[in-house]
Amino acid sequence: MCSRNALSKVVQEFAARDPLGMAELSGASFVKDSFLLQYCSLPVAITYPGGEINFLETGKNFKMLEPTHDEKVVILQYLTSASGLPVRGQWLSFLDLRGGQLHWKPFQKEALEPLAQNYFNLKENFLALGLQHGGKLFEKGDAGIIVPVLPRLPLAFIIWEGGEEFAPRSMILFDTVSESYLSTAGLYVLAIQALIRIWFPGDTRFDNMPERGL
Repeated sequence: MCSRNALSKVVQEFAARDPLGMAELSGASFVKDSFLLQYCSLPVAITYPGGEINFLETGKNFKMLEPTHDEKVVILQYLTSASGLPVRGQWLSFLDLRGGQLHWKPFQKEALEPLAQNYFNLKENFLALGLQHGGKLFEKGDAGIIVPVLPRLPLAFIIWEGGEEFAPRSMILFDTVSESYLSTAGLYVLAIQALIRIWFPGDTRFDNMPERGL
């Protein structure tokens, strides 16, 4: 989804930034030339200035797949562009983000439809997986959960069952502070990567998505 040179570009930007400043603004810790943060409640270490990213298995009881190329890009972008602003607890759909309307249809196809189609009748499983990744229940739809995908960048995932007249559907919401941490393109990638990480681990259907300009 991210362009092939996106990772090398963001590593250069990351290496040029002050690590202590990035840690303060992003909510990460900086210890012994590495950043430590939680991504979907999974402990992650990022070396500085190299930008190498690895999951740490301490305290976790489930297998953690290696970070994808796209996850590496958005985690480093988050560190380099974090504003330090607090979460507001107010929500926007992807359609409401700056330029979101331009990519609304592919976002529906690549994120919202797979979530709805695979979990509309598995709400307990949907919620259990979200809770396992640090989520908190969200009283929206037929099942909702807010996941702290990055320290200051939560996402809300919601499912509606549908019925005789309406197909199952889902929604992913972004805190109104989100655009001060990642661009709309970055939020697009982050939402889909979090979706895969939590609800579709190892699913290869997402591997050939078009690039989104990162």
